[in-house]
Amino acid sequence: MTRRTLLQLPLAAAGRAPWMLGANTAIDGYGLLQAVNKIRELGFPAIEIHTMGEPEPRAGRFPGFQFDRLTTRQRDEIKSALAGFERVTAHLPYTGLNYMADAEAVKTVEIAMEGAAFFGGTLAVLHPQPLPGAELEARWAEYLKRFRGWGDRARNLGLRLALETGYPRSVRGFVRLIREIAHESVGATIDVGHQSRYEELITRVKPEDRATPAGIGAYNDTTMAIVERLGSKVFHFHVHDIDPQTWQEHKPLVHGFVDYPGLAAALRKSGYAGLWMLELGGAAEDLPRYLREAKARLSAI
Repeated sequence: MTRRTLLQLPLAAAGRAPWMLGANTAIDGYGLLQAVNKIRELGFPAIEIHTMGEPEPRAGRFPGFQFDRLTTRQRDEIKSALAGFERVTAHLPYTGLNYMADAEAVKTVEIAMEGAAFFGGTLAVLHPQPLPGAELEARWAEYLKRFRGWGDRARNLGLRLALETGYPRSVRGFVRLIREIAHESVGATIDVGHQSRYEELITRVKPEDRATPAGIGAYNDTTMAIVERLGSKVFHFHVHDIDPQTWQEHKPLVHGFVDYPGLAAALRKSGYAGLWMLELGGAAEDLPRYLREAKARLSAI
């Protein structure tokens, strides 16, 4: 699928998808309420909030919150701001947390889950924690137990827990993780830009071939393999574009790298009814335009 085909795909051709398009509040320098209001102004029916960081604007950082540090007034203001969205999801903390070894890190994640539920969230995204070397296999049973326990907690809070692609670093390993957790409230978030270091892709594409049709096709095949193998365990998507030369992610939709029409066709077959949540990077002054353009293009698909 070329960039021109993507941009010219007519709105009426594909019909209405059973999933919904949203955007997250990761706008550098914005306060949380400002980011929420901007996403509402842009007409998104769904939103993803970040259960980390601070609600006040900070240069070079996107806003969020730490639930146990919010005042009652702040909780009320955030809840009121989110009330108009049809769906709310949350990204759980992922920076500097060793939740396989540190009880305080476990507590941080669990407090974040409580915050996600309090603000009306129905799904929480969590990065599987990387472990060094052969430690993953040695601690596999413990690893599964951690996610099953959080699956129970999520279910009790009215959430689903969606582990994000990126680790384990292969289609085979990630699919195995989701399947062997075997919990009705635990599934996958597929980030379209997190497969660049997957074993299956590295063996197929040399760095100098990344921007070739074969390289781009191999990348999309890798993402599609996860979709096909996990089926109904795919709960959520993070969507954006990818720079063909570097495979850097979270780009505005200007490259046509990701085969969104092909992905949409596969999801219609699988009965997917979750969200496509935009995760775009860029300067704060550019992001509203990037989001508006991405909304128009993905709505056409």
